[in-house]
Amino acid sequence: MMRIVPFVIQRRNSSRCFLSSNFLVLGEYALQVKIGQVKQSSPWQPFRWELLELAPAEPALIAEPPNSVQLTKFEVFQDELQGYFLNLDSDKPCVFFLLRYPDENKTQRPTVFAATVSYDEAARWMDSNEEVQTLGMPTEMAAWLAQLVDARYQPEPKRRARPQSFLSPDQRG
Repeated sequence: MMRIVPFVIQRRNSSRCFLSSNFLVLGEYALQVKIGQVKQSSPWQPFRWELLELAPAEPALIAEPPNSVQLTKFEVFQDELQGYFLNLDSDKPCVFFLLRYPDENKTQRPTVFAATVSYDEAARWMDSNEEVQTLGMPTEMAAWLAQLVDARYQPEPKRRARPQSFLSPDQRG
């Protein structure tokens, strides 16, 4: 179901037009994530929560112990294409997950609050001191994302380098 958000265009007769709130969404991908405890040798915290496994939403992963598998999805937006391109262009593309703990208590199981495949969005999350964990992107997901990015993304043209004003014209390269 698509939500309609009013968008007012200033004209003499104050006519209105309506745009969908999803006009920038190119696609979405549902997945499931398994979260588990990983032991660590620390006198203050004997374990930490870590993402263990990533899979498409169907078929369901086996949840051992109960509640260890969470369903989430991410959407691919037109204005984040550069971040997707940078992720796919890296040696190991990954999916970024934003985790939140109940009542800021890191001994309780966290919830996957959001997921993305954009480097830029994940960097914004980390800049705001959110906990971000990654898992490697499955090949079928990478192929799907690459198809969307190849169809829509146009890298910005390289800009002309500014002249080196501190050098004399005959010394400039």
